[in-house]
Amino acid sequence: MKKIMSLIILSVFLGLSLCAQNNTDAQAILDNASTKIKTAKGINVSFSLTQKDKLNNVVATDKGVLKIKGAKYYIKQGEHEIFCNGAQIWNYDGQNEVTVAKAGDDEDEFSPQQILTGFNKTDYASKLISSEGTNYQLQLIPVDKRKNFKEVMLYINKSTNLITKTSITDKTGNITEINFSSISLNSGFTDNQFVFDASRHPGVEVINQ
Repeated sequence: MKKIMSLIILSVFLGLSLCAQNNTDAQAILDNASTKIKTAKGINVSFSLTQKDKLNNVVATDKGVLKIKGAKYYIKQGEHEIFCNGAQIWNYDGQNEVTVAKAGDDEDEFSPQQILTGFNKTDYASKLISSEGTNYQLQLIPVDKRKNFKEVMLYINKSTNLITKTSITDKTGNITEINFSSISLNSGFTDNQFVFDASRHPGVEVINQ
């Protein structure tokens, strides 16, 4: 579950140009946000995550960080960490196991491989719900009704063109809310930050997929 939530976070932050069949206003907002992210030198983001059941009861909370440099990324959510150097992905459970796979092999609904290649632009329809206050509120609906979620709400700051919050509702009515903060677009990262260093984790079992 943590792996899936982490990939959702990455997909939300990068996947702002994934929509088609959109109204003009929504597409322009998404395009501006996408351009802001794609032209960033290095992205460093803090986030908080809240999971709610269909009765709006909070069932879990978590915090983490996200770092992005081109096709490379790093996500830390609680003890769980994901490293990607663009060629390989390391999923470390924070304790005694790391799973290694080729980038592009992951078939999760929100896999980073799909995001980093731009998604299939016929997959979603977007609509501008509100432009009141400091944020635009946009609704994303998957065209393919077989997907395991039914709605994504994006909140994008009018001044910065950066996403501040997202709310994802699955088919059972459960909601995952993600709030983004402390967003830096000019962070300097060395490439080794996106590679799992086995020498720093003695005794960890490496599982190659």
